[in-house]
Amino acid sequence: MRKLCKALAVLTAGALLTLTGCSSSQTMPTKTFYVIGKSEDYFAEMIKAGVLDAGEEMHINIIYRAPESEQLGAQLRLVQEAAENHPDALIVAPLDKDALNDALAQAHDAGTAILTIDSDVSYAGRLSCISTQNYSAGAIAARYVAELLNAAGDIAIITHSSTAQTAQERCSGFMDELSGKAGHDGSDSSIPQFQIPINAPESEQIGTTGGFPGIRIVETKNGEGNIQHSCELAKQLISENPNLRLIYTTNQLGTIGACQAVSDLGAADRVKIVGFDYFDGADAYIESGVLAGVMAQNPYNMGYLSVRYANRLSTGNAMDKVVNTGATLVTKENFNDEDIRFLINPTGL
Repeated sequence: MRKLCKALAVLTAGALLTLTGCSSSQTMPTKTFYVIGKSEDYFAEMIKAGVLDAGEEMHINIIYRAPESEQLGAQLRLVQEAAENHPDALIVAPLDKDALNDALAQAHDAGTAILTIDSDVSYAGRLSCISTQNYSAGAIAARYVAELLNAAGDIAIITHSSTAQTAQERCSGFMDELSGKAGHDGSDSSIPQFQIPINAPESEQIGTTGGFPGIRIVETKNGEGNIQHSCELAKQLISENPNLRLIYTTNQLGTIGACQAVSDLGAADRVKIVGFDYFDGADAYIESGVLAGVMAQNPYNMGYLSVRYANRLSTGNAMDKVVNTGATLVTKENFNDEDIRFLINPTGL
C-alpha cells in the first residue's frame, strides 16, 4: 500500500478535499467521485487515507467530505449536495440505514454509481458495500468475552445507534453467540436484524440460555456515537450494577467513552472494556488493563477498495455486492506484533 500523498490541495476551509494527483504524471482526471464519511475521527481519517491514495493512483478526482461529528442531519446534507453535482460515483459511510435512501436514489437516477463503506443502507440501488462483516465480528467479540470472564458474570452493552446497520449487526452477533443462537456465516447481506433493546427493563433483556448461560446481559444503553455521553452511561452502569464485570461497546467513540469512565473511576480491576475500533490512545488503555480487547477493522482498505470498485462499477462492470474487509481482535498479548501495528497504522504517519 502506498504512503498517503503529502501534498493535498485544500479547496475550502471545511472538510472538502479534492485530489487531482500528486505524482509527476500529467494524466488528468476523467472521473469525479464524491466520498461522504461519518465524522472526522481517527477511524474516518484512515478511510480517507485509503480513498485518497486510490484516487491518486487511478487519476480520479476525489472529493471527500464529512461532518465534524456523527450527525445524521449534517451527513444527509452532504449526500444531497453530492447528488446535485452528478459525480460518476458516490461512496457513503452511512450513519443510518434508511435516512439517506431518497438522496441516494436521486443520485442513482442521474447515473451515479452508489457504493457504501463501513456500514450499509437499505436502498436497493447501491451496487456494493465494502465493510467488516459485523455480525461475525460481534460473535468473535462475544467468544473472547466468554473466555475472559470464564463464562460467568454480568455484562452491559453501550451501542452507538438504534438504527445504524453496524450497531444492529454487532449487537446481533454478540448476543446470538452468547445465547447459543449464532450460526450465520456472514457471507452475504441477509444478516439477522433485531430492534436493540435500549434501556429496556431487565425482564426484557436478551438473556443467555444457550451458549454461555453464566453470562448475563444486565442492561443495554445507546451512547449515540458520542464520547461524553458514552462515558456518562458507562459510569452510570458501573455505579448501578455492583456485580458488573465488563462493558461491550460497538464503535470507536463508545469505546473511548467507556475507557475514560473506567479510568476516571479507577475501576479497571473490576470492570473491563471490550469494544470496536482501534483509536489514537488505545495503546495506553490496553497497557493499563482498561481495554481488554478491541475489534480492529481495516478502514484504510475500506477506503482504498471502495474507489477501485467504484471505478469498475462506474463503467458498467459487475462486482461483488458485499466485500468483507475483515476484523482482528487486538489484546495486550498481540498489540505490539508487527502485523497488528501495520493494521492500525497502514499509512505509517
